Amino acid sequence: MIAEWTPLILGTVIVCVFLYGFSKTAMPVAGVLAGPLLAAALGATTASGFIMPLLLLADFFALARYRQHANWPLIIKLIPGVFVGIVLTAVLFKFVATQPLNRIIGVLILVSVLLEIWRRRFPKPDDGRPPNRLAVGFFGTLAGMTTMAANAGGTAMTLYLINMRVAMLAFMGTFAWFFFALNLLKVPFLLGLGFLNVDTLLADLWFIPVVVVGALFGYWTFRRMNEKVFTNVALGLSALASAFLIVHG
Repeated sequence: MIAEWTPLILGTVIVCVFLYGFSKTAMPVAGVLAGPLLAAALGATTASGFIMPLLLLADFFALARYRQHANWPLIIKLIPGVFVGIVLTAVLFKFVATQPLNRIIGVLILVSVLLEIWRRRFPKPDDGRPPNRLAVGFFGTLAGMTTMAANAGGTAMTLYLINMRVAMLAFMGTFAWFFFALNLLKVPFLLGLGFLNVDTLLADLWFIPVVVVGALFGYWTFRRMNEKVFTNVALGLSALASAFLIVHG
């Protein structure tokens, strides 16, 4: 972990951990905004190991409330595209620097957001039908790329579920199971790389109350949102996340 917890670093980490807890139970894409801040405060490698146990704790809060509402067929459809996105990004890393790649991903996310806003503003007669396989493959690949390159898979998953026209509870349940499984898969890699260790686990203990407060506040907020507000906020935060990737890479 870091040598000294300055007030600025401590405050930044508290905000980020709160956002992660809140995102798991109210607005998933809100967690994407916390990733770059946490990396700036702790360093990218330290942040990835530090936050994982807290993310898993937040995942349990999400599953406790939404697990029975998951749409498993949507998750299964997404898996091939996610795998393609991860492999594609791993290959691109050999030829393209991380910053330009993140900017490309940011542009793809922003275009997806704008297309969804356009579709909702000017609906067509066939808008009630689920997206075709090409659209599913695109969002799956985008989710894999964003998870691998920018730790922003939540944005692509959000856009995928919005395009699939799922209800709020199905959205939360599907999101919860998908990222709980994804986070579990990351743990062995973080341990092997030494990013997740005794020091990070001891530091995590101090921030468990922050995750709990964020998750409980998320429960309270979610109960007071309707479908339209939920979708509009999700699209707005997705656009903000994409803009950050475009500007900062």
